[in-house]
This record gives sequence, structure tokens and C-alpha cells, in this order.
Amino acid sequence: MKRLTMITLAVLMCCTVTVQAQRFAKYKVVSDSAFTTNKTYQKGNKYQRDAMVYMDLLADTHPFYINKVRRDSLMATQQAVLKACAKCKSDSVFTTILEGVLGPLHDKHSQVIDTARCASVMAREAARERADLKASAGRGGDVMSLRRTVFDFKVFPEHSICYLQFNQCADARTNNNPSLPRFDLTLDSMFAAIDSLGIKTLVVDAQYNTGGNSSLCDELLIRLRPLSQLKIFGMSLRFSPLMAMYNPNIVEFQKNWESQGHVGEMYSVSGGSMLDAVKNNPAFVQPKVFDGNVVFVQSHRTYSSAGMLMTLARDNHIGTIIGESSTFPPSHYGEILPFILPNTGEAGTLCCKYFTRPDTARNDDASLEPDVYLDLTDKGAVWTYIVNTYGKH
Repeated sequence: MKRLTMITLAVLMCCTVTVQAQRFAKYKVVSDSAFTTNKTYQKGNKYQRDAMVYMDLLADTHPFYINKVRRDSLMATQQAVLKACAKCKSDSVFTTILEGVLGPLHDKHSQVIDTARCASVMAREAARERADLKASAGRGGDVMSLRRTVFDFKVFPEHSICYLQFNQCADARTNNNPSLPRFDLTLDSMFAAIDSLGIKTLVVDAQYNTGGNSSLCDELLIRLRPLSQLKIFGMSLRFSPLMAMYNPNIVEFQKNWESQGHVGEMYSVSGGSMLDAVKNNPAFVQPKVFDGNVVFVQSHRTYSSAGMLMTLARDNHIGTIIGESSTFPPSHYGEILPFILPNTGEAGTLCCKYFTRPDTARNDDASLEPDVYLDLTDKGAVWTYIVNTYGKH
């Protein structure tokens, strides 16, 4: 099967925007030109019109609906959706209706954004973070309590443990923000301390990490397992008109792909991660690999790129995962394309890729289960468990 080159992939990546940013100024308005002669569309209210645009967009964009049977099943629900939209009186109700259309996907990256509800959720998250930080201070600052940093580490020589709190997959390079630390330099310092002190256990705490840029996770992984031995995610891409809105070059790629008899098929992507890039770089020098114990901490908040880190650790048999069940499936949809609906101005995102975990025999798993279940609300007890189980005695 033909594969994308690194140059091509770099072009494709430019058409996506991270969910975390949600900079609506970069979202493009979807055209409704295909509906100009559609009588149902012309007679409908703004919610009915945008419901038709959205369902057509979903069917043409999301990898789940590349399957004709699934597309037909989706479109069979359109009359019921239009009936509900006929009684719609607010944007919030409308977005709830469209979220119902998304139901079968179980895909948290594809969404219709209710701005009022989004603000409420963000306020709750901020309140929860403030409460976590306040509780941390009240307990004298437990080791595993949330700190105001994207990542940092602390070494406990008395236990022969190094603790890395990895709160966000973002740094000065990925966010173009010099006020942030660099993850690669932090890892250099951390592993230098581990070597000099003879530390035997590394704890990677991703319980607060909801994702970001996966390249940071890759930088950690190549220090835990030789790159030549690392098994990585498979990726496949679905071409679509929405993707072409952000990158017109996609149209030509799609034509070439379909001319080879691949109409209605996903496009297999190689070179889609930092791991692929460095594997093909003859100048790459393998960093020293840590040969001690590795303990990953996962919570229900661990998601997206951080969830991929947990999955790659599991499928590459790197260390132990402790904590809670994930809220993500290890094989999942991702790589979002943003949009704005033409009549209501409501915004959203749709995935255009499917990521397949290395252990394809478990491709249908709905979640990633820890090796050891622990109640993460009691940080002190979890740290005591880690010290007693993996620390120097």
C-alpha cells in the first residue's frame, strides 16, 4: 500500500488545530452550496439547515463513516433529527441534538461545541484544580498532589525513586512559549540525576495529563526502550472535503489514491510521529536506556497523547501501570479538523484519523486497565504504596 512521505505528512499536519487551543478564528465555515436546490433545506429553519450540513459533513469526514452501511444508518436518522430541530429554540438545545448524532462514535475528540456549556465546564475544571492545589497545600504538599507546572521531577535518594509529574504534553517548543520549560532538557537533567544517584525506580505520574503534543511522550519512550525495539501506533487517514478546506493539496492526493482503485478506503500513513521521523534519521543517536523499574500512574483524566503514552507502555511491556481505568479506548480516532456551521455559527471538530495500537489482538478494548487498581483520591496512600512496593528497603 502506498504510504505518505514525511514531507507530505508535514503538509497534512498543517491543516489541523489542537482541541486544547480551540482558537475559533482558525475554524473555517462549511459551505452549504450542495444544498442550494434541496427543497427540505430551503424550507427549514436555521437549526434544520445546519443539522443537514452537519450530518453530511460527519458522513463525509469521520473514519467511522467510511463504511457505507454505517453512513446509510446515520442518514436514516436524519428525519428524526430534523423533526427535533423544528422545535429547537436555542443553540444549546441544538448542540445537544447534534451530540446525540455523535453518540455511536464514543469519540471525545469529535464534538459540537456549546460555548456556554464549554465555559461552564472550564469553570468547573478550574475550580477543581484550585481545590486540588488548596488541598495539596493543606496536606503539606504531598508528593503526588497537583502542582502548577506542565512537568517537573523530584528525586528521593532515600527510596531510590525519581518522581516525574507529567501534567501536560506541552513545552516551550511545542507551544512556541519560551516561558515554559523544555521537556527534552528536563529529561536530560532527570536521567543525569538518576544515573549519578543510582536510582532504581522511575515514577511517571500522568494522572492530571489530558494530552497535547505526542512528541514529548516519544522523547520519554526512547529513554525507556531502544527505538529499534519500540512498537508504535498504526495510523490511517480519511480524505474529505473538510480536510481540503484547510489544505487544497489534499484533493490531488485523494485523486491519486482513488485512481489506484482505493475508493472508499483509508489511506495508511507512515512517518506520522517523532518515532517514525527519528527511525528514518541516520543522524539519530540512541539515548541511554533506563534499566530500572518504571511505574506509570493513570487516572480517568489521563487522555489523548497521555493515553497514547500509557498504551505504548503497555504494548511494549514497559513497566507497570497503576491507578484507575482509562476513559479512552487504546485504539481510537484522532487528529481533528475544526469547522463552523453556516447558519447558526456553531463550531465543532471532527476526527480524520484512526490510531491502531501495536497489540492489534486487543484492538477492540474499550479502555486501558491498570495492572494495579488504586484509589487516586488518597495521594498519600498511593505514594506509600509506591515506596513500599518499589522503594529501597
